[in-house]
Amino acid sequence: MDTFEARNIAVVRRYFDGCNSGDLDELLKHARARRRTYFLPKSFLTIQGAMHLAKFWQKYKSLLQPIWRIDEIIGHGDRVVSEWSVLWTPVGKTHQIMSRGTEWYIVRDGLIAEIRAYFGAERSVEIDTELADFPYSERGYLTREGA
Repeated sequence: MDTFEARNIAVVRRYFDGCNSGDLDELLKHARARRRTYFLPKSFLTIQGAMHLAKFWQKYKSLLQPIWRIDEIIGHGDRVVSEWSVLWTPVGKTHQIMSRGTEWYIVRDGLIAEIRAYFGAERSVEIDTELADFPYSERGYLTREGA
């Protein structure tokens, strides 16, 4: 893999580290100030600006205690694509929910400029969002048993 693409992948991995820690400075460190983040309808509204997104993930961390993990990641030019897992606890509940999704990133000058998040997380979700019969554990993905 080209060093440019490896650097872009590293930026996305550090962004996920920030999502796991909820650390505002860490989340801001890897984002262009005017970044836009697009979500699926009924999940979240589009978030404009690095600070707004960082505060969003900081709040998400404090309310839902998510454990994020990148399961697969590839880069090509200024594009990075990740497939990820997140184990989280709905507010007021004790059971955890496993959500899985994918994101497309545009990285410019070592900073995330855009995220397209295919993340189905309606606020009323009470069930896991996983592929039927997919061998998550056998392939090393995050699972409840491995969290």
